[in-house]
Amino acid sequence: MKIALVVYQFIKEKGGVERYVCNLAEQLFHKKYEVHIFTHHFPEKEDERFTFHYVPAISFWSPLKYWTFAVNAPKIVKKTGIPFDIIHGFTQTLHQDIYRVGGGCHWDYMLHTYPLMKTAIGKILLCLNPRHLGLLLLEKKIFKKKRYKQVTCISEMCKEELMAHYKIPPEDIVVIYNGVDTNFFTPDNRLKYRDTIRSLYGVGPNDILLVFVGSGFKRKGLIHVINALAMMDMQRNFKLLVVGKGDEKKFRSIAKERGIYERIIFAGTSKEVQKIYASGDIFVFPSEYDAFGTACLEAMASGLPVIVSKASGASEIIDDGKDGFVIEHPINAKEILNSLNALHEKEKREQMGIAARHKSEKYSLDENINKTLLIYQNLLCGKKY
Repeated sequence: MKIALVVYQFIKEKGGVERYVCNLAEQLFHKKYEVHIFTHHFPEKEDERFTFHYVPAISFWSPLKYWTFAVNAPKIVKKTGIPFDIIHGFTQTLHQDIYRVGGGCHWDYMLHTYPLMKTAIGKILLCLNPRHLGLLLLEKKIFKKKRYKQVTCISEMCKEELMAHYKIPPEDIVVIYNGVDTNFFTPDNRLKYRDTIRSLYGVGPNDILLVFVGSGFKRKGLIHVINALAMMDMQRNFKLLVVGKGDEKKFRSIAKERGIYERIIFAGTSKEVQKIYASGDIFVFPSEYDAFGTACLEAMASGLPVIVSKASGASEIIDDGKDGFVIEHPINAKEILNSLNALHEKEKREQMGIAARHKSEKYSLDENINKTLLIYQNLLCGKKY
């Protein structure tokens, strides 16, 4: 079987979508499929397991970037003359057999990300922004003109958004939750990295370390974790390690105002996030909007109990009180505090961490590829999933 994977960047370190496509390509290769990558950016040293095809795009201005890639990708696929069995799109393009929606509906993303969207004038202003207007029009063209045979998305929340906003028939959409590399993200990493990483950041052996991983601190809900810590009994030995990109200066200032500056460590970005999970005791992810939140699944695979909000698709795989805690949305810091207090005892954390690891094994890369291949086979047979 010849598979074409279409994505703007094929660089594993760039983010969730990119990492997902790279993992999928590797899984397909191991199962003896011929894999072609159509992309604008790929590693300087090409992976010889795959055939790469360069897709030109005007990258200096985001609206042009999205549209030129969307238009050019199908042309480059066709130009190869290769009879691909499946064309699998991960970045918006104007033709694909399967379109994977990895970030949710852009309209809902805007609603949850920008305070301006709460007013009619704000909505108009944001929708006239060339970047957002370009993405909204491109997304509309894909779904309204049905430039796909099958849509997959990463949560039921995402599916409901697409059906509500674009009136897509439910049978056109299959939910496949993200997969996680359970060999790479594993509780065994604690033996290798825990003491070293905690020492690096000045975390004591008796401190309970909360781990927050995510870029875009506002949308990921960092303020709610800070507020919860500010409400906590100061005698409790909780510290917070923040990893990712965001307005660090702003949140440092908030932490000082709340009187908990000494409890928070801003570590910036990390290319070795598996070591970060290994150093922690609890993963906190009170996102105000996230179509899924792969970091949550990575933390679970690493043996951490998780605290996640209902505004994240990852909450759909959590058994509340067993392998993590699901907090309501809108987010109340008191609810996060109650969850943290419930995890103060080491025995409880370890019990839930073991359950979290077991749950993550249901969402391994093997499980993900098997579900993806079933969709491939159904499409080749002319059937829906």
